[in-house]
Amino acid sequence: MIGLISFLAPLILGQAPAVPATEVSLLFAGDAMQHKAQIQSAKQGEAYDYSPCFADITHEIASADYAVVNLESPIGGQPYTGYPCFSAPDEFPIALQNAGFDLFLTANNHCLDRYTRGAIRTLHILDSIGADHIGTYDSKDSFERFYPFITSIKGIRIAFLNYTYGTNGFTPHSPLIVNYIDEEKIKK
Repeated sequence: MIGLISFLAPLILGQAPAVPATEVSLLFAGDAMQHKAQIQSAKQGEAYDYSPCFADITHEIASADYAVVNLESPIGGQPYTGYPCFSAPDEFPIALQNAGFDLFLTANNHCLDRYTRGAIRTLHILDSIGADHIGTYDSKDSFERFYPFITSIKGIRIAFLNYTYGTNGFTPHSPLIVNYIDEEKIKK
């Protein structure tokens, strides 16, 4: 009865009852990229195995309610290359997802290292593994549906934005959309 009275008292007095606080843990990691030595190290026959790379940190990543990673290397197809124009194997984002990452940021200075075709391929690979991603879009429809990206984590709606200052001199071609930094767009 005391619990009911303490709940009803604020209503009678015109006050909203206290809502228990919900906590959400977010983890952010930057610049998941693949240099040539990392690509070669992961090569296992015809495939690539990145699980040893994340073995020591998977628990930390997976313990977050939502983990975000900046996918700095496009998944642009073969040949796989490191700096200055990256292209990582298809297994790389799968390993990141298996390590516990939920959201992939794709707008960064290397997103066009394999040109528009590689950027769109990256998005399709992320779609094929069911990964959330933001920052680059393969169509105007995709941009309108997913910008800004809003997700519910433990009942709390959280918006994520992703932009880049540039793309190392490469220009996106239609239908690809890259979120470049635009202060008015960000404020809106």
